[in-house]
This record gives sequence, C-alpha cells and structure tokens, in this order.
Amino acid sequence: MSLPRCLTADFFSSLADSVAKAGDGFFQEVHDCCSAVKILCLQQSCVAENKYLVEVLDGSVPVKYKHTCLALVPPTADGDKQLVGKVISFNQYKITPTKSRYLIILTKITIVPGDYRHLTCQLGPALVYHPGLSIQQPGQTPPSAMCVANDSGYNECRQPQAAGVAAAGPIRKHEESLAQRKAHGAPYPATTSKPVVKTADAGSAAQISISDLTIYTPKWIIRARVSHKSQIRKFNNQWGEGQLFSVDLCDADGEIRATFFGEAVTKWYYFLEEGQVYSFSGGQLKPANKKFNNLSHSCEISMDENAQIQLDQNDISIPALRCTFTPISQIEGLEVGAIIDVIGIIVKTRDTKLVQHKGSGSNIEKRDVMLCDNSGASIWLTLWSKKIQHFQNNELDGHPLVAFKGVKVGDWQGRRLDTQGSTKITVDPVIAEAAEIRQWWTTTGCQMRFDAGRQTPEVHIEDIVSIRQITKAANQALQFKSLGDNGITFTTRGIVEVIKESTFSWPACLECHRKMVNDQGQWTCTRCGARSKPKHTYILSLKIADDTGHLWASAANTVGAEIMNWVPAEELLSLFEGGEVNADGKNFMNVFEEARLSEFIFKIRVTSEKYMDELRIKYRIAKALRMGKYMDSAINCRIKDINALLE
Repeated sequence: MSLPRCLTADFFSSLADSVAKAGDGFFQEVHDCCSAVKILCLQQSCVAENKYLVEVLDGSVPVKYKHTCLALVPPTADGDKQLVGKVISFNQYKITPTKSRYLIILTKITIVPGDYRHLTCQLGPALVYHPGLSIQQPGQTPPSAMCVANDSGYNECRQPQAAGVAAAGPIRKHEESLAQRKAHGAPYPATTSKPVVKTADAGSAAQISISDLTIYTPKWIIRARVSHKSQIRKFNNQWGEGQLFSVDLCDADGEIRATFFGEAVTKWYYFLEEGQVYSFSGGQLKPANKKFNNLSHSCEISMDENAQIQLDQNDISIPALRCTFTPISQIEGLEVGAIIDVIGIIVKTRDTKLVQHKGSGSNIEKRDVMLCDNSGASIWLTLWSKKIQHFQNNELDGHPLVAFKGVKVGDWQGRRLDTQGSTKITVDPVIAEAAEIRQWWTTTGCQMRFDAGRQTPEVHIEDIVSIRQITKAANQALQFKSLGDNGITFTTRGIVEVIKESTFSWPACLECHRKMVNDQGQWTCTRCGARSKPKHTYILSLKIADDTGHLWASAANTVGAEIMNWVPAEELLSLFEGGEVNADGKNFMNVFEEARLSEFIFKIRVTSEKYMDELRIKYRIAKALRMGKYMDSAINCRIKDINALLE
C-alpha cells in the first residue's frame, strides 16, 4: 500500500518543531506556505456552512500519525461536499491551542482531483495523533499500559496511545457509536462496558452565556429560559425504539437548541416548562444539524438522564421572546424554504378549512391570515392545525399584533408564509418592535389598503440585468450543475412580444389546488376526489425581449393576471368558448392584443428540468411590475431618501 505521491512529507513534524521553538506570537499569526501543502482527508465532520473538522495525514513515511484540522472549504461548482479520500491542498494556515492538542485552521484551499477512499479504511484505525502537536495536561497519566475493571469484574487492558491523545480526538468512532446507542434509548450489548458517568463538578464549571458555547467548551453551566418545548417524538432505528424531544433555550445574548433522548425524555419532559428559567449543565455540545435546527447558533446540546437541570428564579434580563424579525417587504428576495421571524398586524382572515395531508392522507385544518407591518407590505400566512387554536374566537378580526418565530417561506401565487410545528406565536408581545408597529398602525397603517395578491415588490435599479446576461448565466449554471433546487433569480426589464393563445389557463381544485380533469362533463380532482366546479387560473407562455435578446418564460396565477391587465382567467375562457365580448366591449383577441408590447420589470427564476432524459433550462416569471408603477415607486423612494438627508 502506497500513499499518493503528491502528499507533502513531514509537514506535521516540521510544524511540531516550530511550535516547540516559537513563542505565543506564533499562534496569533497567519502563516503563508512557500508552496502548496497537500494532505489526505481520512474523516470529516461538518461544523458550519463550508467549515469541516477533518482528520488528515501528510506524506511522512512510515505512516504513523494523523492530526485534526479545521478546513474552510469554498463551495464547489457541482456542490460536492465530500472530502474523505480527497487530497486537500492549502496555501495558508493558522494554529491555535485547544484542550488536548493544537488545532490547525486551513485556508486558501483547493481539492486535488482523485479519489483515495480505499486507503482511508486501511489507514484510519492504525494511526494515532501526532505526539508533537498534543498539549500535556497537568497530572496527565503518561503513556503506558493501563488496566481498568469493567462491569463484568474482569480486568481490561488498554494499550498505550501517543501521549494519551488518540482517545481524546474530536472524531472518535467507537466512543461516538456507544454514545449514539445510549442517546437513542437502546440497551448496550452484553460484551460492551457501559459508558462512564461523569459527575458534574459545579466548582470547576463556569457559568457562561449561550453565545460563548462552542464544541470545544469542556465544562459549562448556562442559565436560560425555555422559549419553546416540542412534543415527544417516538422513532425506530437500527438500535431499536427510541424517543426524543427538544427545547429552545435563550438568554440575553443568544439561543440554542437542546435535544433529550431515551430515559432523559421520561425524566425531564414534564419538569421543563415554557417560559421558566433553568440552570443547565452536563450536556454534550456538537455541531448543529441545520437540516432540522433553524436557530442561528452553530452548536446544539444533546442531553441524557445524567444532565443536571435546576429550576432557577425568574430573571427579567432574559427575554421571553428572542427574534430577528424580517420586514415583510424583504421576504420577496428570500429563498423558498427559508425560516424567518416576522411581526405585524393581522388585517384580513379567511375561514378555516380542511385539507388533505400530502403524506398521511388525513384531513388537517388550515386558516389563512394576511399580515402587514410598518414597511408598508403585506403577505398571506397560513396557520396549520394546532396553531389556529392560539387565537380565541373573533380575536383575529380585531387586528391583533402578533409575532411569529420560525415560519417558512413558501411560493404559491407569490411569496407566502407557513407555520411549522416549532413555530412560536406570541400575541401582543412586550418588545420594542411591537411598540413601533403599533404606533405605525394607529397613525398610518389603519388607513392603508392591503392586497398581498397584488403587492408590488421593491425593485432596485442596480439589480436589473439584460436578457443576454440572464441566458448566459443560466447556460453556465446548467453546465456546472449549480442551479440547485431553488434555482437562481434575476431582475430584468423587457417587453412582452408574444403570448401563446392556445393554452393560457388550467382548472384548479378549490380544495387542494391540484389540477382537475373533465370526464364527460363531470369535473374531478385527481388528488382529493372533489367534484366541484374548478377555478381556472393563468398559466401563460410568453416571449419577452429587450435590445440584447429574448427568452421564453411561463407566468402563472397572479403574475399572469398582472400581465393580462387583471382580466380573470375564467372570464377570458368564457370569451374564448362563447365568442362574445365582455363588459368593456373587448373580445378574446382584444384582451391578448392589449397585453402584448407592454413593458415590465420582471423577476425571473431560472431552474432546470428533465425532458427526454436531458436537462434543460426553464424560466419562470415570479413577479411582473409595470414600468409605470415601477417609476412611481422609484420616484417615491428617491424623495424619501432626499428628505432623510435634509432632516
């Protein structure tokens, strides 16, 4: 077995010599490499976006040592985040001491082509951490054979490891495997010793703020308020049945999520209450899984039954609600699927209705409310299931001020918001943002007219690009497979040259908004089975152009209605079928002729789709703003800017 020839020999040994000779200033500096250093990645663990803890080895022979580094990896064109078995090349690094060893932070990184995963399986278990880069702790046992008694009464001999550091690494397969089994509530095998229960020493653990917690914090105590507690969730995995629940904790400086597994659920679930202040210690800090955790903290806490939690006195310095509110006018520019906090006045409501759940097929309740804030914009927000019960009868009709923490940005007939299971709803919160919005509503907002379906987004002139730039960027993104699930959004100015008249609408079910089919005069929904008359909505195919080029795009629902001068799709369909004229004296062709050659500011979302096993680009108009409205909006914005400068 031989290593890749490109690996840099004796890098860690040379670095260990430099650490031994250098002073404290060595750890403050960023070091540039004379030539690119190349190392092989054995294991990886994601810490944050584009930040990875990696176990690596250099090209030293014989192969004995590995080391832990923090790699700041730039995103790749194909979105590949796999580092194991790859050669990492870097030109700059910084070294910083941690509890057990020196951590090397790698920057200016590139990934060398090649796959050496077949070597990692053979090399990983046989390597120990480089002794020259370990930090000797006071009173640490020197490396020698140690015998300890396990629970079965037999002596278990452990072989020496390099300065006792191999077992203390941040990536520990065996120990993590045991911890995961315990966390999931499954029993340990009879042949495996139970984990050692560490008794927290209150004298050695310092109380720190949540924002100061990192995965390297050895002992800690936090004093925090429970802002949200989830329901108990049961699951099955390879270790058997398990259960868990989570709480969101906040203090004056930050917030973090703590998850309880196994027996900890039985012990702590009814002890912890939303709104109460507790002292927490004894949990395991690990990188936050952003797939399930939408809090801003880079870490999360895993708690078992040995965690120490005490009810504390209430502290007014710890907020009951900690949010980072997004103005409604800025939601249009956010990605679909983003989790945000919003606050505003409920100005409109719709009746509660039952819809069929996509996964289970069961019926669940939903209710739409329109939310506005002092940015002058409004948006529809859907309350799902139990979230509807947060409001008393007729409370929504009184224009309440409501804060929503953790709602999801969706895209159905324009941007909208949806509550999640973890969404926190607070009516009339006592916070500064609430006072500002309440004053705005009393003086100005109550006299305004809101219509989220026809809300015109703010467009900045510097964001506008030509159609040629859009098509060029789209082709490059398709080539490098970097469009992603949500695509890329551009803003352009163009004229509607052609609108296809053959297909301009589709029949939507009133209950679930899916397409209905007409079977011998009887309309039937293909999903929920409803047999009511459908609502026809726009799905236009149009050609837009500027002086640099053109493209074909689709426009659906309210965007299509904006382009068609707000003539309802059902009215246009009746003109097509009956050959009549509407109240304005216009026939089917007149409506299309009026829509053509109109100038708009378009917000276009570029995505990809498979057609005949081949990827192709798809353009969809997310928003269309007539130039006249845009000019009025731009002039008003400039006037506000000038007035602000004169004040």
